Amino acid sequence: MKVAVIDDEADHREMIRESLLMNGHDVVEADNGITGLETIQAETPDLIICDVRMPKMNGDEMFDILRQSNKDLGLIPFIFLSGNASEKETISRLNRGADNCLDKPIELSLLSAYVNAHLSRMKRTSNYFRAQLDAIASAIPEAIEHDFNGYTSLLSDISGYVDAIVALINRQAGRTAAGEIKNCADCDNSLASLLENFSISRLDYISLCLQEYENRKQLVRTTNGEDLSWLLILIVTKAQIKGEKIPVSDLYLSAPSAKSTINARINSLIKDGVINKMHDIEDGRRQLVSLTDHFKAILFDHIDASIERLKRAIL
Repeated sequence: MKVAVIDDEADHREMIRESLLMNGHDVVEADNGITGLETIQAETPDLIICDVRMPKMNGDEMFDILRQSNKDLGLIPFIFLSGNASEKETISRLNRGADNCLDKPIELSLLSAYVNAHLSRMKRTSNYFRAQLDAIASAIPEAIEHDFNGYTSLLSDISGYVDAIVALINRQAGRTAAGEIKNCADCDNSLASLLENFSISRLDYISLCLQEYENRKQLVRTTNGEDLSWLLILIVTKAQIKGEKIPVSDLYLSAPSAKSTINARINSLIKDGVINKMHDIEDGRRQLVSLTDHFKAILFDHIDASIERLKRAIL
């Protein structure tokens, strides 16, 4: 481990340096706050031992600069050394984030123990975060390379949707403003007009899928609750297209399954990188659900492509 010793007294620096070297640490030195700051920025030590009273820049000034840094320099453990610090000054330095304040002349064995304790804690913390980052890194490729095909296409059998939309258009084309049926020639003309101006939005598409789900109770090939997963995705997607995030409680009411089953599917979708769950800013007791940006982009591309297929099939 590398330790920075900053003190304007050469004899005192040498005494601390020799003690640290005997304990297996690397040592870098400086004789005032300005050169000390430069040394720390260049060497990035694992721990700093710094005298309070020094020329050009004292220890307190250097400490404040480091702690206010937005770089990792502000995280380095910092031990103050002082020959005449009052209790009030010591408390102030500790409250500002110092890791220790020791009196001069320093007992080397005590200083060595403090140094080892701080470095040990830093090593444990570093190992913990490294393990967490490794876990995140191993999970990222799975999320980035999420295979949309793992969820069976909603239009693997397009004919059912085409029939439903054509039937809807035929019903609309055959109605007068009063809701009465005209003769067949008028029906044909109205239908031709509707088909010529036919359009369907993403919201229309999702609403149709939800309507058909209610009618058929089976939109996709059922594999381990895939139909329930798609129902939850469709409900969340409909809310998101409308610019909303849907509360988890609404999913309990909308999906025909037990609460525990729905929770299990939600957790599975979160793990697969399909949806996010977050607390409502306005009501911390509620949890809101939305599509992840990655899955939303893929799903919307899928919806747009499916709409084009529907339009080609109808027109």
